[in-house]
Amino acid sequence: MMRVDIIRTRFKMFHRYIFSSPPFSTVLKASAVIATGFLLSACQLNPSQSQVAEVKVFEQAEIEQAQQQAEEIFQQFYQYQLDNSPVLRSTLALPGQFEWDDISLEAEQQYNEKLQEFRQRLIAINQPALNAKDRLSYELLLQDIEQSLLFTPFTHHGYPLSQMGGWHTRVPNILINYQEIDNIQGAHDYIQRIKGVRHLFNDLIRQLEKSEEAGIIAPAFVYPSIIAAAENVIKGAPFDKKGDSPIWADFNSKIEALDLYDSSNKVLIKKANRAMKRSLLPAYKDLIKFLKQQQLRAPEFQVASDLPQGAEYYQLLLQSYTTTSLTADQIHTTGLAEVARIQQKIRQLIKSLGYPPAQKKDFDPKQVELKPFFTWMEDNAERFDQDPQGQADFIAYQRDKVAAMSMRLHTSFNTLPKTPIVVRPVAEYRQQSAPIAFYEQPALDGSRPGFYYVNPARQHDLPRYRLAALAYHEALPGHHMQIALARENQDLASFRRLLGFNAYSEGWALYAEKLAAEMGGYSSDEERYGQLIMELWRAVRLVIDTGLHAKGWSQQQALDYRLANTPFSEQDSIKAIQRYLVMPGQATSYKIGAIEIERLRKKAKKALGRDFSLAEFHQVILGQGALPLDLLEQQVDLWIKQSDK
Repeated sequence: MMRVDIIRTRFKMFHRYIFSSPPFSTVLKASAVIATGFLLSACQLNPSQSQVAEVKVFEQAEIEQAQQQAEEIFQQFYQYQLDNSPVLRSTLALPGQFEWDDISLEAEQQYNEKLQEFRQRLIAINQPALNAKDRLSYELLLQDIEQSLLFTPFTHHGYPLSQMGGWHTRVPNILINYQEIDNIQGAHDYIQRIKGVRHLFNDLIRQLEKSEEAGIIAPAFVYPSIIAAAENVIKGAPFDKKGDSPIWADFNSKIEALDLYDSSNKVLIKKANRAMKRSLLPAYKDLIKFLKQQQLRAPEFQVASDLPQGAEYYQLLLQSYTTTSLTADQIHTTGLAEVARIQQKIRQLIKSLGYPPAQKKDFDPKQVELKPFFTWMEDNAERFDQDPQGQADFIAYQRDKVAAMSMRLHTSFNTLPKTPIVVRPVAEYRQQSAPIAFYEQPALDGSRPGFYYVNPARQHDLPRYRLAALAYHEALPGHHMQIALARENQDLASFRRLLGFNAYSEGWALYAEKLAAEMGGYSSDEERYGQLIMELWRAVRLVIDTGLHAKGWSQQQALDYRLANTPFSEQDSIKAIQRYLVMPGQATSYKIGAIEIERLRKKAKKALGRDFSLAEFHQVILGQGALPLDLLEQQVDLWIKQSDK
């Protein structure tokens, strides 16, 4: 899973919704976009087909004017995103940041108005006069803007805070991991940001109040995690004598590294101390107080369909996350089929894994019950010890897997990222709220590497045999491979180097787990089994997410299904289901994206035969930055046509 601070000021989503081509005013409501089958067919990935039209020849002046207008808008849109988000600038390693994003309701309104302005300017361009490269950028930007505007009626539907994170964890994350202090001015910028937290949290509390007025409160189970994470930020010096708080420790270590005169050092420490006590501490206390009060009013269980216009909202989320017009029923059916297919693959491995009943002469793998086998595998699985040595071994194991995979990349890729990937343990202050592993993106200029974070506090959650697939998903050849190549691609318009589509990015990372097997990344049948379990995990998500949000499933139904069809524990399953409850639709993007990438690979291999090159196919998939699945297929089709001459 990637952790990304997206450039939206209010509705921070991890996806993009793509329109095929019609103007925004002609797009059907989400609830009206219905497809007829459940398979990922071309018609579903291309909701509208353009008519064959006479090719118009443009004058050179028309071509130059259209190109100039488009490139100007591309650059201005990119710059607007930077200007509008100091946090985004920090994540891109742009220096001199001392503010937080404006998350006020007024800023949100201004943002939407600006998007409308960009849209009007785009549709005024003579699009057919653009070259192929700019036409693709044009379509991506127009669709991205229109997707954002389509969510305007659902401003309050997303939960600003949950057990998955929010501003309460983003503040220390940005300060500690992205706020560099290279000189005295950098120290003042850091202090200024500490001072700004109170205003930021005032706007955040106002957001939460407005959402509640609209009838939307996060489910009750999120509050203990949010409150605990917020309290961890204000534990320790300078607030009390129980060690150092995470931000205080970070500031002091960065100041110490400057090697300043004692007088300068004391002044900066004093100013930071004052800012922490007068701004950061009351900001977090106010937020915690509000959350404890709101917790009493929170619903015990809530799905997307419980929200105002919930069915429309969920269908729009599915379209956004998958970049297809697949309905909840179609995704649910696809999930059931994928679960059955992967379980059959697992059955084929059972004997080689040493399962005692499988050693009998009359053993039939097609008839074996998986639940007892899952239990046997979990009971006998090797895990890292929960002690300091076990933590060191856990981190070293992940580093070794990533390093070994980096040496194999040339066998399947023509272009490799220049930006390094660093495996790093999750800092203690956010271990309890962080997943077992996640990826954070590199700086735009490559000055800061990509980070594959592994969480020592959760190292016992997964058996050792599943960790290889996890590393390949998050690092290489998964997220880091895809994102670093996009960031480094100078041929792309600037905004495209940052653009993301969940079905594409998570689909690629899940595809990468399976690709790793072809590259020799799994050294045992146990690790190959682990890859199948990770794939099964994502297939089950299709069933549970749609079951909860569209088919009226209770939490117990979701829990029963996961426990019956996977080796995951009850505690792990409850946490997973709670994630799906607060992030409706997001979990469907992984498998839908991977299915499509695999389909495109088979399509290209069938069309090209002996001329098919896996490395060239991967270049097509990764060479244009993130794309929605329909436009991804267009790029593959173009490559097939060019290669088949």
